[in-house]
Amino acid sequence: MTQSDTGQWICVQNNEGRWSVWPADLPVPAGWQAEGAPATRETCLAEIEARWSDPRPNALKKVMA
Repeated sequence: MTQSDTGQWICVQNNEGRWSVWPADLPVPAGWQAEGAPATRETCLAEIEARWSDPRPNALKKVMA
């Protein structure tokens, strides 16, 4: 049984400020960084919802500023 089978996920963020969840037992994909400790998928999604209030990519935010 893997960690993803037991509900262990991590929040990941890329350089454009995008967020996602990723199975904690897999390597984080290139271009993404792990943010925080492994947790349930629901906990990770709630954390992302709390942190990611503006879904625009960082490049677009910069142009619009």
